[in-house]
Amino acid sequence: MSKLIYTFLKNSFLYEDKFLINNYSKFSEKEIEKEFERYRNYILKNIHNLYEEITIYANQIKIFNTNTLMNFSKIKQMSIYLDQVIITDPLFEISTPTNTTQNTFNEYLGVKKDNLIHRKNLIEIIQKFKNAEILVESTYLKFFPTSYFFEPKSEIPFTYSENQYGNILPRNIMDLYYENKLLRSFKKNGQYLTINKNFEIDRTIEVLFKNDDTEFMNMYNLFEQEIISINKKEKKIEFAMTLPNTPPSKESFDSWVTQSINQSSIAHFRKISMDISLSTKLKAQYITTSSFVSELLKSQFNIETNIKSNVTDLMLNFDLNFFEDIDIRDLMSIRKDDGEEFELFRRELEKQLRDLKLEKDVLKIKSKIEDVKHELEEVQIAAINSKIKSIKNKSSIDIGIGLAGLGASVFTSGISTFATLISIFNGYKTYTEYQNEIKENPSYFLWKVKSINK
Repeated sequence: MSKLIYTFLKNSFLYEDKFLINNYSKFSEKEIEKEFERYRNYILKNIHNLYEEITIYANQIKIFNTNTLMNFSKIKQMSIYLDQVIITDPLFEISTPTNTTQNTFNEYLGVKKDNLIHRKNLIEIIQKFKNAEILVESTYLKFFPTSYFFEPKSEIPFTYSENQYGNILPRNIMDLYYENKLLRSFKKNGQYLTINKNFEIDRTIEVLFKNDDTEFMNMYNLFEQEIISINKKEKKIEFAMTLPNTPPSKESFDSWVTQSINQSSIAHFRKISMDISLSTKLKAQYITTSSFVSELLKSQFNIETNIKSNVTDLMLNFDLNFFEDIDIRDLMSIRKDDGEEFELFRRELEKQLRDLKLEKDVLKIKSKIEDVKHELEEVQIAAINSKIKSIKNKSSIDIGIGLAGLGASVFTSGISTFATLISIFNGYKTYTEYQNEIKENPSYFLWKVKSINK
């Protein structure tokens, strides 16, 4: 369970404030690495429990996001609609063991990794867990070790294609990748790589796609290869690879660039496919912060959206923040204690935003959202306050009669106890009826949260 993560952390020096504020200065790199190893083994041992906790309620509105850039203000904002948000466990991600083969290869390329623990990054991650604790306790936020499913293999694969990997993806999908490609070439400068201004012919390139933040394999180096020996009996080939300081020929460079674009497209599409597959297993909606991925999925696949996915999409891309200064503990408590009212508010939000399903004009979308916020925050809450005022006025008269009768009975004993109880009950009945009417207002959930914050 996500709470299992905190069971580990609260028994780890990583979570203790006295060490956190001192940058873990008391602990060596080796000790922190050992704690990382303990955490990784603990999570992998309990990964089935983590999975079961997330999938136990199949009908909940939940989203899955593998991008660690999703911030907590956005996650908090979406709590007015979603049952659950699943995000990548950032501590598990940095606990991934070093790939020695990859490091050796990188060092040869001049990209030397120091392998030191970046303590500032670690502190930020632990602080994120501290800030998220109440969200996890409320079962709203779940951390899941998604990076485990994308870890590179210890061996570097060698592959070959007669057509430069150009026929792996369907033509229409490959065309979209080509239309959105961004290319950069690099020059080796000692231990560093510097970007060439005009995509000059060189031996290191990077393939990116417009409006995309997906992490995938996208850097390539053009080596010269020389076969040293071939052992047909053992099916082994020994060859040498070198990275000359001189640029390749234009013909060789152009061919290699085409192949690299194809391979990047495949790697990118495979990453998206794995993300979607994992979200399906977790019984959650897959979301992306990449405009390119969104365009790719919507234009190339017959994806049927529903009102829940539409509202979620609006929340991700537009300001639907009803709670700017609300204590997160209060918000989570009200979600739990006023479940029916929370559900009523969600249904009203869906109803109000339903018309935006096919709207493409951003200005019109923003205008409609502002109208919805005004209706739910101002108009309906004003109606609730008005109703509460009438409750106070009506119930004070009825209960006043009951109390007057009670006071008179002390002196005269002429008013029966039954009559007194009836008059008090009438006041209580008035209050209960009005209270039920108030709770039927779709903005009651908002009103209660805001009233706590006053």
